[in-house]
Amino acid sequence: MLSDPAPRPARSYDPTLAPYREDGVVHVHDHATIRALLRDPVRVTADVSDLVGPDQRVHPVAAFVWATDRRTIGGCPGRHAALRSTMAPWLGPEAVEQRRPDARATALRRAEGLSGRSFDLYADYAEPVVVEYLAAWLGVEEADVRFAVADQLAAGEMFAAWPPPSTDELDAHYRDLMARPGLGGVAGAARDLRDRGVLTEREAWAVVYALAVSAVATATSITLAAGLGVEHGSWSRMADDAFAAGAIEEAVRLGSPFPQSSRFVREPFTLGDVPVEPGDQVLMWLTAANRGLPGVHREPLDRFDPTRDASAHLGWGSGYHTCGGVRHARAVAEAAVTALAGRCPALAHAGPWRRFVGIDDGYATAPVTA
Repeated sequence: MLSDPAPRPARSYDPTLAPYREDGVVHVHDHATIRALLRDPVRVTADVSDLVGPDQRVHPVAAFVWATDRRTIGGCPGRHAALRSTMAPWLGPEAVEQRRPDARATALRRAEGLSGRSFDLYADYAEPVVVEYLAAWLGVEEADVRFAVADQLAAGEMFAAWPPPSTDELDAHYRDLMARPGLGGVAGAARDLRDRGVLTEREAWAVVYALAVSAVATATSITLAAGLGVEHGSWSRMADDAFAAGAIEEAVRLGSPFPQSSRFVREPFTLGDVPVEPGDQVLMWLTAANRGLPGVHREPLDRFDPTRDASAHLGWGSGYHTCGGVRHARAVAEAAVTALAGRCPALAHAGPWRRFVGIDDGYATAPVTA
């Protein structure tokens, strides 16, 4: 497939693999188990904040991830409820509807002038659309979004340790960002909450960082939907909002921009035939789970079908571990795909596409002609 939706080893996409332990990590591939773990607030967690020393400087992303869990690894009530309720006004449907016209305007402007020439779909269109949208929503500069993305890409496939440490450069960047006069958007709201003692300093940084790095997964979703649509002969239908929305969900399911999710065990239990103990790391392969959806499907699950009911896919997470910014991601992806389909109805592949592997899997090259 020119659009190369599967950049990782074949076993990463195999939902039939039983749980196994490798290099001290337990790997899980099947849909039912992963969905259950994502929704389990008791047996597993990503919040290891009670294992962090008072002088340890943790990476901002750790503070954001901790907001997704209800208990720490030691069993203490986490910051989940407080942080989720704090962020809810920025992430809810009303906030997204207010920004949807801006997403459409950004996408239409970026698509203008692409017809009749060659370009890279990811680097020249999808990523710029998403970065501009995120910068305006967050109330920061586009360079700030790219700073966060570059930091995450430098981490490679996974952070070397959890929680990852911060750096002098990272701390200085967010300290300066939060000190800017007239700071608005989500960043300004996070700073106000910090000043009122609702958020800690690093939690305020974490909001900006974590939402900024979503640029990779969102831009990849746009690129996947467009590339697979061209490859499978459905590009002509992508100017329709409803069809584009289905294509994006199917692209996320099949291409898994966010390929894996990690948790730490809180209580002893068994995954398949593998016993796990407190402190063990469990790596859940969303890439595989998304190719093992329950129910009967017309096309094989390794094929692109924008009309498929892919509502059970785990590409955005599941339950209280559903991606907080999923409504914004969907809105800007739909705007980008429909705008490009309207402006460039003759879009075609112009050579091999290549994915890169990271915490989020993106595109290194995605050449097209319009």
